[in-house]
Amino acid sequence: MASADTANRHPRPAWWPTSPTRFRPRTDDFPGAPGLLGWVMLRSIQHLRDSSSPASRLVDNHEQLGLIGGGPDYRTPWHWHDCLMLFLPHAGAVEFRDESRKSGAWLSEDRFVVVPRGFNHQSAALRPAHRHLAIYASDRQLQTIDDRIGSLSRVRARLTRPAIFAMTADMRSLQALCQGGAAGDTMLEAARGHVAAALLINCLAQIERGEELSGARQEGHGEMLISEIKAFISQNADRALPLDLIADRFGLSRRQVTRLFRDHAGSSIAAFQERERIRQARDLLAETTLPVGEIAWRVGFESGSALARAMRRATGRAPTDIRRGLA
Repeated sequence: MASADTANRHPRPAWWPTSPTRFRPRTDDFPGAPGLLGWVMLRSIQHLRDSSSPASRLVDNHEQLGLIGGGPDYRTPWHWHDCLMLFLPHAGAVEFRDESRKSGAWLSEDRFVVVPRGFNHQSAALRPAHRHLAIYASDRQLQTIDDRIGSLSRVRARLTRPAIFAMTADMRSLQALCQGGAAGDTMLEAARGHVAAALLINCLAQIERGEELSGARQEGHGEMLISEIKAFISQNADRALPLDLIADRFGLSRRQVTRLFRDHAGSSIAAFQERERIRQARDLLAETTLPVGEIAWRVGFESGSALARAMRRATGRAPTDIRRGLA
């Protein structure tokens, strides 16, 4: 555990927001975290680097670390970082808590949370379908951005505590680029550091310009359920998913899941599943040389001709035409 001496050896840059020292927090300070004993844990950027698997590290250099996470066991106890963290869900929902909130906040792919250095927080997936990208930015990288693109004074003025902001279309595209591509794609791996840096800058711009969002949401539980259902369908696009199976998995009736999905997603479950299968087929057409029939099987169509019919209905183009155009 870091001490005050450690803090003095690693001072915050001059432009970092001023806040009370948090180098030895006690769990007693957090009444919303019952059952925790001892000190709140430091998860330094180096500790995260050392303890993560190579497969989870999308970006890893001296200035930043990008990790993908989630799954059925995703849960972090109260902890804090010696760096800035951006937490960006991209499938499903997660409950996020920090020392400045009396209650937890729900995060899904339409929003992200920024956690300044030294603030205690915890997070847990609501259901197994959750996936996210976490970017950890060192003081050095933030200072470099400050030197190169101009003062971040308005950003640092808003980084006095953890805050939630809306995702933009550009940020979603950059996030998809960070996490996309086939395993072993050396060109993409070399570019990911630059893409992640661009995503970080876009997040900082959103923090500067955007309105901070409340952790509470008027849509509440229904919106979170639909986010989880969409993630479940996306991850199982190749399977037949009867309505009864989906309803049972999420504790709903057939009528409830049908109505909630149409109200929040704007389409039927079947239509969403077909769009998701076509999207995944487009990705495979762009990223692989697999035959159309093989791609169709992987994303849940009975045959290459069934995939071709669905693509013509959705895009007006055949798979071979789409592959040629993407190439």
